[in-house]
Amino acid sequence: MVHAYLIHVEAEGDYFFTPEGVLIVVDNLSYQVYSLDSRHNFLRAAVTKFPLDKLLGDGVSYRGAQVKLEPIANLDAKRERVRETARHLLSELYHSNQERYFFLKKHTSP
Repeated sequence: MVHAYLIHVEAEGDYFFTPEGVLIVVDNLSYQVYSLDSRHNFLRAAVTKFPLDKLLGDGVSYRGAQVKLEPIANLDAKRERVRETARHLLSELYHSNQERYFFLKKHTSP
């Protein structure tokens, strides 16, 4: 099974979270972060440093920002767990709202 999460970040001094990446975790606990190249190391470090339950709850404070995860199943009530391939999922998200998920564009093109 594959589990997918949106990575939301609230920058210091900001008042709302914005999506900046997608985290995909496979049952064998291998993971991949999909984001802009400039944010990849920050997001990867944040999601590997803290336990999943804290990231899924209120989020965590990391390097002056708040980071939290949202299961992608919350975006589409028809699925409890994501079973599609990563590329299909990323493409589906990107095409659902290209302005909001602009950081996925390079991950959806062949």
